[in-house]
Amino acid sequence: MLPVQRRYAPVFSGEGWTPCVPTLVPNVFANLWEGDGLRLWTLVNRSQRNIDGASIRVPHIKGARYFDLMAGHEVKAEVQNGMVSLAGTIRPRGIAGFVSGDSAALGKDFAQFLAAQQKLNARTDFTTRFPARQAVLKQVAPTRTYGADKLPANMVAIPPTTFLMSVELRIRECGFYEPQTDIRIQESWRGGMITFSRTAQLTPYAIDLTPVTNAQYFAFLQKSRYQPKQPQNFLKHWKNGAPPQGMEDHPVVYVDMDDARAYAAWAGKRLPTEEEWQFAAQGPQLRRYPWGNQMKPDVCNTSESGSTTGVMAYPAGRSPFGCYDMCGNTWDWTESERSDGRTRFSIIRGGSCYKAKGSVWYMDGGPQPANFAAKFLLMWPGLDRCATVGFRCVADLAP
Repeated sequence: MLPVQRRYAPVFSGEGWTPCVPTLVPNVFANLWEGDGLRLWTLVNRSQRNIDGASIRVPHIKGARYFDLMAGHEVKAEVQNGMVSLAGTIRPRGIAGFVSGDSAALGKDFAQFLAAQQKLNARTDFTTRFPARQAVLKQVAPTRTYGADKLPANMVAIPPTTFLMSVELRIRECGFYEPQTDIRIQESWRGGMITFSRTAQLTPYAIDLTPVTNAQYFAFLQKSRYQPKQPQNFLKHWKNGAPPQGMEDHPVVYVDMDDARAYAAWAGKRLPTEEEWQFAAQGPQLRRYPWGNQMKPDVCNTSESGSTTGVMAYPAGRSPFGCYDMCGNTWDWTESERSDGRTRFSIIRGGSCYKAKGSVWYMDGGPQPANFAAKFLLMWPGLDRCATVGFRCVADLAP
């Protein structure tokens, strides 16, 4: 269809369009497009069966010839009572097209166009099977190994563990790990939400007590001279290259995954995996929220204005390991980038201080349970950077 659309763009974009012209076969629908001395019919077969033979009957115009645009050959049309039946094959859930006109309207290169369409039709795969694509997790590069008694500042050690990791997410068109995943899913549905569980095994690691702040990121820039390859929206909220006054201890935002990775590598750390982030937030008791199993007032930033707060503003909301801001304020990037060769995405955790209202289709916002995961499609740094996503770091510990 694409070569047809390109060749006849003036006809398709003109005023001579008649939608839903009559057809001879149930579940076959057609449109008529007229212009430049041509009549062009586009058809679609909405059924699951092959359609062979005449599918549409049209008024004949003296001197007109008729051609199958998909198969690339002339249609031998017999005129009966001033009408012509156009016949061909339309595959299940497939498309067809016919064009009619005299030699001048069809164009001098029309024979070459038909020959190209014939070759294209011969090699086209009309299978209706959906090609499965496996989303592959990007390999996580470990940090240098730290001793438990020599942790970087403001980090807490997490012991090795094996736990049943339950993940909750909202079903959306972009899916989650689909179309294929290497985990054994035990699914349970609950009104647009899905929960699955898998066993996660963790080696010892240390995690930042707080998200990385504006002040910390500023120090990183001063010492490393880091500049992103794509600067659009990088630290968009800063003023004259510095954090907004009074927000030095707020989590840094408007950083994409590579911006966060650059800081982590400079600090001798890395981003946490999903498993590491979730266990640090839930603790051995596998709490629903960092502080317990029920939402409580004054334990996290629940502001709906989108305004962040200092990373240590809610000490009552710390996780069992003492980590701040693992619920609300900003989402955290995790080292969970996957690609199926067509789509890249990462998983963000923790929720944010902003929640859009007005539609259930909006991105989930506000504080989220420790096991809640949101799929973030990675499109372009200028779009990946936003006001509600920050990060914290981890480091690998000796066994």
